[in-house]
Amino acid sequence: MSVPFIIYEQVDKFRRLLQDVQRIAILTHVNPDGDAIGTSLALAHCLRALGKEPTIFAPNPFPAFLHWLTGVEDIVIYKHATTKARAILNQSEMIICVDFNSLARLDEMGEYIRQLPAPRVLIDHHPNPEEEAFVLCLSKVEACSSAEVVYHIIKELGLASSLTLPAVEAIYTGIMTDTNNFLNNCNRPDTFRTVAELLEYGIAKDRLYESVYNNYTAQRMRMLGYALNDKMVVLPEYRTAYIALSREELDRFNFQPGDTEGFVNYPLSIKNVVLSCFLSENTENIRLSFRSTGSFSVNHFSRVHFDGGGHLNAAGGTSTLSLDETIAAFIQSVALYKDELAAV
Repeated sequence: MSVPFIIYEQVDKFRRLLQDVQRIAILTHVNPDGDAIGTSLALAHCLRALGKEPTIFAPNPFPAFLHWLTGVEDIVIYKHATTKARAILNQSEMIICVDFNSLARLDEMGEYIRQLPAPRVLIDHHPNPEEEAFVLCLSKVEACSSAEVVYHIIKELGLASSLTLPAVEAIYTGIMTDTNNFLNNCNRPDTFRTVAELLEYGIAKDRLYESVYNNYTAQRMRMLGYALNDKMVVLPEYRTAYIALSREELDRFNFQPGDTEGFVNYPLSIKNVVLSCFLSENTENIRLSFRSTGSFSVNHFSRVHFDGGGHLNAAGGTSTLSLDETIAAFIQSVALYKDELAAV
């Protein structure tokens, strides 16, 4: 299958860059999701098939619903093992950045990476990559996920036949989670052809779905009920809804990384709501997740107002204001787009 978004000359350059290196660091973004972890694991498998020595790094812990993936136990968490991480990074001959478009998405690890001499390669699908930070950008916004990009890179490198079942499961998980189980950002027929190829490896797609989406705690379910019943606010004049949870509220439900995954999607099921926002407070800032339907770009909205970014209908941002102040800023920002939201 020929894939329009893969530039084969770029893959050839990637192949040449790989020839002269052995120790390779694979980095993914802060608060890693299924696409970040799945793509990193699949890429590590690909590199081992080439006889390389890859190590995966994440800035902070990833959700428990991804802990079943084969190989996650070897991921180095920079926040928890900074000395170990830096020792390995210092010896790395190449750095491959996966599923993010700027070194700023590495949080405090970003500035350390920026000063290392090893060449950096980007594999991603987000718009506006920080091209000057990389010697090669395999960044394809047409792709539904970074996992889709890396699968076709693996194929073009001639390594598809060496993919093991766990590696294919990681790729499928990346695609499944970044499309919200094939609901968003997957209108290209090529995406479903890719999925068909993955199924030919013998993966049990229903088991993968169960492992990701039906693997939460009872406390998480209670928190979702509380969020929808007590905390959801609908702004009909702006066709918008939002949910905000404080640090105290998260702690009340024994919050673990990943527990609020998907909360932002629920308000979009309300008639006439086309923009949804989920706000959560942590010890450092306020994280905002945005989802939209139709033509309203939450990528643009988050970049302009909340120092964030993402895709047309799915994006994120941050705020250093208090939670109440961030809510007020969000409502004020949404008001600027009243006519645009009305036209969706």
